[in-house]
Amino acid sequence: MAKFQIIRDLDNKFHFNLKLKSGDIVLHSADKTAAKISCEKQIELVRANSKFAQRFSRQTDEQGSFFILKDADNQVLARSGYYEYWLDMERSIAAVRSHTHDAEVDDFSSTAQATSKSAALEMAE
Repeated sequence: MAKFQIIRDLDNKFHFNLKLKSGDIVLHSADKTAAKISCEKQIELVRANSKFAQRFSRQTDEQGSFFILKDADNQVLARSGYYEYWLDMERSIAAVRSHTHDAEVDDFSSTAQATSKSAALEMAE
């Protein structure tokens, strides 16, 4: 089963990853947000838009191939990492389309914040 992971970074911004049962992270939120509720709304937009094949855009740059998920207004919602092989990217798109609708949400934002504060305090000493 796939899982969305809500994460808070050191700047207190929220973002998400979509992790497959295999452990591979196949999707990252396009934007970091100041409010957790905005991150949760982004996840719901990913769920709603991942049903539509035409919302996935395949791209290639100097680092490799990747895909982007957009909404009906052509706004970027999420992006994959890089793929060496096109077929692996297509398999990941198929997995996102198949498993996103029922993916659980794991909230690591409070754990990450506590960990990052502890690390910052230790570095300051």
